[in-house]
Amino acid sequence: MSEQLTRPQYLALLTELLSCHSPVGEEHREIEAVVRREFAATGAKVWRDDAGNIVAHLPGGGTRVMVAAHTDEIGMVVTKVENDGRLRVENCGGSYPWKYGEGPVDVLGRETVRGILSVGSVHTTVGVVHELKSSRALTWDLVSIFTGLGADELAQKGVRVGTRAVVARERKQPQILGDYVASFALDDRLGVTALIAGLRQMATMPHDADLYFVATTGEEAGMLGAVRAAQHIRPEVCIALDTSPVAAGTPLVVDARPVIWYREAAYNDKVECDRLYELAEELGIGAQPCLYTAAGSDAGKIKQLGLAGRTVCFGFARENSHGYEYAHLGSLENVTRLLVAYLQRLSAHG
Repeated sequence: MSEQLTRPQYLALLTELLSCHSPVGEEHREIEAVVRREFAATGAKVWRDDAGNIVAHLPGGGTRVMVAAHTDEIGMVVTKVENDGRLRVENCGGSYPWKYGEGPVDVLGRETVRGILSVGSVHTTVGVVHELKSSRALTWDLVSIFTGLGADELAQKGVRVGTRAVVARERKQPQILGDYVASFALDDRLGVTALIAGLRQMATMPHDADLYFVATTGEEAGMLGAVRAAQHIRPEVCIALDTSPVAAGTPLVVDARPVIWYREAAYNDKVECDRLYELAEELGIGAQPCLYTAAGSDAGKIKQLGLAGRTVCFGFARENSHGYEYAHLGSLENVTRLLVAYLQRLSAHG
């Protein structure tokens, strides 16, 4: 458990995490048990805070460091149950219906109910579907979820207004294309995988830094869990591990090099970003620097609110953000290597 993970071990852990449903506001449902198990196996002190974050602590007398990766995924929330049992939904955490398309979803009541995200038939020359073929964008008010159950049956299964829904579990099983992995919800299952792998390694190494590894909640709804964790921990340095969109206007490509976020919702500390870049060069893995105009991480929000003196974010170049994403498997290994090297540097130099 303590040694550096092999690629098959990274992939096995990532696959298990992807299989766990954890929409915004319901992260505890499945993924918490896996994170707790992995954290506890390192011998770290582990607890759940009042915001639902799972924290692992490796004590030290030096710089207080918080390492964060978020457990929540984007999805849907039920806004209305029609009399015929159809569910009306809206986005929960920045999802778009055209990213999902028609197909199976899991509705997370007391029981998990299978549904089909539906738009309607195209064999028409009138109505909304006809307009969608040429001139309208697909928005949440134009879709519904069909479950085959009536409103009373759904109520018995705990499906009501406020119930979350996500893409079906089998749609989140990773597809491997050579050195690349593809799936829904790589954001931020890649980060949680590296968080666990980094904790495993640091738990066996001498270190002076006071290390808190935090699997955060509510990132997709405003970085809410990370803010609360930082209020408790009061870190001097906050590190976020997050997937890094290859967006228009950025110089990024999908490869194995970690992406270093020089700017997001706030500017991260240039000295620390430069330190990461130089460490990546020393390790022989390289890095991709980036300035985002429309992205944010736990670290950036903590920077904005003045809850840590120094912040950095780095992660995994990935395409198709908020959809069926793909990334380079080598980035899992390299982000973890860079994280461990950076934590060792903080232990040595603060």
